[in-house]
Amino acid sequence: MIFRNEWQFVILGRLALVLTLLSATDIATHAETLDGSRIFVLDGDTVALPCSVPARGCAEKIRLRAIDAPETLNAHCEAELKAGLAAKQRLAELLRAGPVSVQRSGEIDRYGRSLGDLETSAGDAGAVLVRERLALPYQPGSGAKASRIAHWCR
Repeated sequence: MIFRNEWQFVILGRLALVLTLLSATDIATHAETLDGSRIFVLDGDTVALPCSVPARGCAEKIRLRAIDAPETLNAHCEAELKAGLAAKQRLAELLRAGPVSVQRSGEIDRYGRSLGDLETSAGDAGAVLVRERLALPYQPGSGAKASRIAHWCR
């Protein structure tokens, strides 16, 4: 293709970039249904999806985007650890009850996890955990984080 001027080249390049980003977003936000018993629960708000071809480090991590469950790995107190283990156990029960629909938002958090939602036979897994007081609605910011720690460690 011969460009008559530099602007045609720039416009075509930008169009190609936009189309590439749109197709990547379509892939990232697609939903898929998995056997819930094959999903590995890391903690009350993070899971690892099974690999189509098993290999070390291949699992995609999904962080439930609307909730914050108590920490288990770096708990700030014994009460938070206990609450975190209860949230993790309940999430595992929800996922193992049948097929799970994984809906990615297309966003990636600072730890490289895909943000998304998990739909189970009981409904949205995050909403169930919040309703059962095993997790809190996610609020960003250091003040909100301090509030969450205080909530679990009271």
